[in-house]
Amino acid sequence: MRQITSFFLALAATLFFSSPTLAQDPDALLSKLSEKAQTYKGYEIAYTSTLVDLKNDFELTQDGTVQIEGDRFHLNLGDYIIYCDGETVWTFEPEMNECYIDDTETMKEEGMDPSKIFTIWEDDFRREWVGRAEVAGRDCAHVNLYAGTEKPFHTLQLFLDDEALEVVQIVMKGREGSDVTYTVKTFSTTLEVVPGMFTFPVDKHPGVDLIDNRI
Repeated sequence: MRQITSFFLALAATLFFSSPTLAQDPDALLSKLSEKAQTYKGYEIAYTSTLVDLKNDFELTQDGTVQIEGDRFHLNLGDYIIYCDGETVWTFEPEMNECYIDDTETMKEEGMDPSKIFTIWEDDFRREWVGRAEVAGRDCAHVNLYAGTEKPFHTLQLFLDDEALEVVQIVMKGREGSDVTYTVKTFSTTLEVVPGMFTFPVDKHPGVDLIDNRI
């Protein structure tokens, strides 16, 4: 019975994504992605980010990993390690042994919240189906999200594997002439969440300079 049920679920998915109407409906596709994201508990993403500053002719590429559970995350960028417990953000700079403390709302105002990578489209965006593109060797649906003036970016370009229902790449088009591209390298939903992994471990960094930016 389980095999029969799985067969019909697979068949239904095939019919959904082969339908010319639904396949070009960004609302239907993003709803499916949101539904799948709700099944995730803890997950981990390895990615590459590329910042291109068009005004100053500057480019920076970084590899990073982010571990996420709900609105909590642990982001490792090498030069910086960021912890967030859903309310407070700690940005630790190992080389300087300094840790900056901020509210999560401040971080959200300055850019994209890593914990919302699979649900960011649920915010108030105008959506547009653009077409298809090959990204990182995968056939992707290209959907644009257009932001209101309160966001630091005007457009998010989403490149989505609409068969696997996975995010492959996000391009954030900044208002000040800087674009950031996030490309997913690996994605795992088997993250083991351990106590304290989303808060900065002060006791493990003797002499750390804590800089509290909260009002």
